[in-house]
Amino acid sequence: MTDSEIKTSAKEERKRIKALLKDAGISERRMQMLEPVIENTAWMKAKLDDAREQIKNTNVAIKYDNGGGQKGIRQNPAFKGYESLWRSYMQGMNRILDTLPAEQIESATYEMKPKTVLDTIREKHMA
Repeated sequence: MTDSEIKTSAKEERKRIKALLKDAGISERRMQMLEPVIENTAWMKAKLDDAREQIKNTNVAIKYDNGGGQKGIRQNPAFKGYESLWRSYMQGMNRILDTLPAEQIESATYEMKPKTVLDTIREKHMA
């Protein structure tokens, strides 16, 4: 994704989250207080989508040679970054969901495919 596409995706996600909160009856004051969380969570969602596309055809473990005689296999840094961003995204979503009434959460329809790096790997091998 280009920077412009990431910004557009984040903007759409921000609108979606705000609509969900508004439909749940969240006050404008509370919405303003949540704005930084919404903004960052929407951005992380866009970055996760982009990262997932970039790593979907790569391996979790990669060979390395540091040039100093050390060779081996290590975890792909792209997956480490994805997992770290995923955890931060989930913290943001949990903070947002904590403001919603339980019945609103139960009736919400939201999909993020895949949900974890493991799902990415499964998706790759199922194709």
